[in-house]
Amino acid sequence: MRAHLAAMGLKRDLADIPGDLPDAEGVLRLMAQDKKVQDGRLRFVLARRIGEAFVTADVPRETVAGMLHEALAAR
Repeated sequence: MRAHLAAMGLKRDLADIPGDLPDAEGVLRLMAQDKKVQDGRLRFVLARRIGEAFVTADVPRETVAGMLHEALAAR
């Protein structure tokens, strides 16, 4: 999937985005504006495998914040 996104010229990682980005909490605030947010909870479209996607809000905010913090630090 990642190779396909790269071949299509799409961003795969926060490191692929040029310029300054907000910190992890700032990114979370921006994510909170997404149309998939429901009752104040982030919802994610995830894939178990190709052709088998599902929507879930069962991703702890702390997990997302931690991943964002690590990804931003790696930039």
